[in-house]
Amino acid sequence: MSRDARNSILLWVGTLVFMGLFWAGTHFNIGANIPDRWLWPMLGIVVSMDILRSIRDFFRKQKAEVR
Repeated sequence: MSRDARNSILLWVGTLVFMGLFWAGTHFNIGANIPDRWLWPMLGIVVSMDILRSIRDFFRKQKAEVR
């Protein structure tokens, strides 16, 4: 299996999982149980993890050999 095919499959599966979790959260009203004072810190943690991962990937790609 090529890298592009694997990445496409993973993207589709990830999208379906995200949409399923979003639907379950809205259908079963899961988000209403989260206190308001936790929402911004949780969002900040997710955003900072994404930024740190992007920085790590940027530096890891520079060290990788090109084939």
